[in-house]
Amino acid sequence: MWHNMVRFPPAARHAAGTLGGGHLMIEYLRGQLLSTSGNHLVIDVGGVGYGVTVPASAAEALGAPGVGVQVWVRTWVREDMLQLYGFRQLHERDFFDELTAVSGVGPSMALALMSALSAGEILQAVLASDISRFKRVKGIGQRMAEKLVMELRRRADRLAAGLPASERGVSGAAGEEPAPAGEAAREAVMALEALDVRPAQARRAIALALEALGPDATTEQLVREGLKHRRG
Repeated sequence: MWHNMVRFPPAARHAAGTLGGGHLMIEYLRGQLLSTSGNHLVIDVGGVGYGVTVPASAAEALGAPGVGVQVWVRTWVREDMLQLYGFRQLHERDFFDELTAVSGVGPSMALALMSALSAGEILQAVLASDISRFKRVKGIGQRMAEKLVMELRRRADRLAAGLPASERGVSGAAGEEPAPAGEAAREAVMALEALDVRPAQARRAIALALEALGPDATTEQLVREGLKHRRG
């Protein structure tokens, strides 16, 4: 049975670099998709089948067995075995690395996050302190959701690096505040804009209001708090 914990025969070693201690490290694979099972793929590269686990969205987008595929890979070493996680874009692999840098977040949880939410949605949830959005992901409770918001906020610049503007939730210049997540937050932003607050300033003010009041705040509460944070 194919599995994503793969022993590599000597003939496959040309496809990989090495980690300290002589472990193989796979960075990138291009070949033919042999089979899929949920979010687990087997990719034929030069006659060797590599088992790779990918986010659910990637499994759907890569297509049916028989097509040519290419994935950026993060290799996790388990004793003499390698576990491979694959991503359609290089920036998605970098995003995965930032998630697994959070204490208590392993590759399985990071992959669950990236399967449930796009990279842009994760970034917006972090900037909006939207703990409830993380809690909707299987396996993530209140404490982990709070930790994700707190620790990933420190890495916001790195999380945004490489993301298309559409995924950052940005419509203008790089560095603008993404639109806060949640219906109440969106309504609060529109309310501030109706008061002649510039769109970027309104988004920033409501993001700060969310951070102060929490994700359960009402539109009215967010507007009142947001007016304290707007810049002239």
